[in-house]
Amino acid sequence: MSLMDTIAQITALQNAIKDQTRLINDFTRNNSDTIQLVQAELKGSVKGYDQSMLAALAQTESSLKASLASLQQASTALDRVRTI
Repeated sequence: MSLMDTIAQITALQNAIKDQTRLINDFTRNNSDTIQLVQAELKGSVKGYDQSMLAALAQTESSLKASLASLQQASTALDRVRTI
């Protein structure tokens, strides 16, 4: 693999990271909207469905934050490789 091929691969990977970051950010916004909706509509539900759903949505939000952090680390690593 030539240097130009390596640089092209790095660029492609960074573009993929940007795309995934954008998708995760969009999903995070939608998840936040869903959390607000659940809080407004199901508050105090008889069987605690609101709390179960909120817990699941909060866990999703945590996972998304971890994914974003991993993508940022990967992007930083690719930046380092590009400068070498």
